Amino acid sequence: MYETFKRLLRLDKAPAAATPTICACCGDCCASFGGHLHASKHDLARWQREGRTDLLSRVNRLDWIWVDPETKQLLDPCPFLQPLDEQHRVCSINDTKPDICRDYPTMAHGFRCLRGGFLKL
Repeated sequence: MYETFKRLLRLDKAPAAATPTICACCGDCCASFGGHLHASKHDLARWQREGRTDLLSRVNRLDWIWVDPETKQLLDPCPFLQPLDEQHRVCSINDTKPDICRDYPTMAHGFRCLRGGFLKL
């Protein structure tokens, strides 16, 4: 499994030039990691302030997101991933998306998205 992630993130290759790129909006990251995330205390407080019961109903008692509001089963991919066309998907809650999504990709990901794009310095 580690080799698969290494291949997907291309951690086994040094970046040719450490130049940031913009997100390709393919949605692969959100589709792959959508059901494996936690809400931060900051997220929960923000959603409370914003009256986002639609988001709060998708958090289980252990702060895992995104869950089915009725069954509380984890959903994968993220239910807020909206297709633009066959190759592009965007976040429909971008203005209030969880901190974990805002911070992606992190150093743990080599600052690269799943397609290998180098997104942060």
